[in-house]
Amino acid sequence: MPHKILILSRRHREERREMVDEFLASRNCEAMEIDEQFPMAPDRLLEVVADAEGIITGLDWISSRVIAAAPKLKAISTAGVGYDHVDVKAASEHGVAVGICAGVNNHAVSELAIGMMIALSRQFFPYDKTIREGGWLPGGRALHGQELFGKTIGIVGLGRVGRSTALLAKAFGMRILATDIAWDITFAAQNSIAYVPLDRLLQESDYVTMHCPLTPSTRDLIDERALDLMKPTAFLINASRGPVVKESALVNALSTGRIAGAGLDVFRVEPHPDNPYTEFPNVILTPHIAGSTWETAERSLYLSMVNVTNVFNGLPPHCQINLDVSPHLEFSREVEQIRPPSSL
Repeated sequence: MPHKILILSRRHREERREMVDEFLASRNCEAMEIDEQFPMAPDRLLEVVADAEGIITGLDWISSRVIAAAPKLKAISTAGVGYDHVDVKAASEHGVAVGICAGVNNHAVSELAIGMMIALSRQFFPYDKTIREGGWLPGGRALHGQELFGKTIGIVGLGRVGRSTALLAKAFGMRILATDIAWDITFAAQNSIAYVPLDRLLQESDYVTMHCPLTPSTRDLIDERALDLMKPTAFLINASRGPVVKESALVNALSTGRIAGAGLDVFRVEPHPDNPYTEFPNVILTPHIAGSTWETAERSLYLSMVNVTNVFNGLPPHCQINLDVSPHLEFSREVEQIRPPSSL
């Protein structure tokens, strides 16, 4: 019998149904047929997962309750890089392997971060708004923006997305500072990147861009004290996770002109019912779409299916994050390992 895979994404199932069905069938798996809106209501998810042997999740919260409600579950894969919406500890306790799609969206996220910097610096939106309203120059005068060339960018988290952002910043002729818990000295030396403590990065950067995961140590990393260290002319970009930035602190900094503006793709609550940033014209807001492109959607679907189906073909997921778990089922036939796309 084929192994049942629950794909928590209507877009993946509807837009690429033929490819999904063909790929899963080739690995003795099949997608569970469900007709739901996503993200799924928590109580409904608890019912649906009862027969699931593998789960591919977008941003649905795979809690300990969900995992306990799925006695057949052997593998979970996120459709992206972050995994703070999966209870990894509970997964490990139940012998469930958890994989992520590392490398599928780093270019997309870094491009959005740089795009926000350009839009904020050159004040695209006041000009756009004025022309749409029949005018020409906002308030009758040109708004002189600033160039990225020669400015300092501070990258908080020099992982895959951070490194991609650094390469784009280098192409713009920017000075690059970075902070991280692990140092890639070779990459830094090859690309003229200086590792510095967070305080120094905040003090010297014209643009601070967040590319770190959400962990207990990074929650509220950018708080009142951190924002007070930034230049009043500096911009903050967050395309990592909302709680990395303390919302009340940033709202206060924007209200008092403590920093020049912000670009936010992520929020404390998503969707945010009472988003406090909408009143600020110097803030760009996007709905957690930094990693959402046609290219990343195709790569993430493919790699997430590889992650889950590997477990049912005697192999570990690519980019498994709970390496202490080895639920890989052994088959007598020779197993062909499917690798990620070469573009990753």
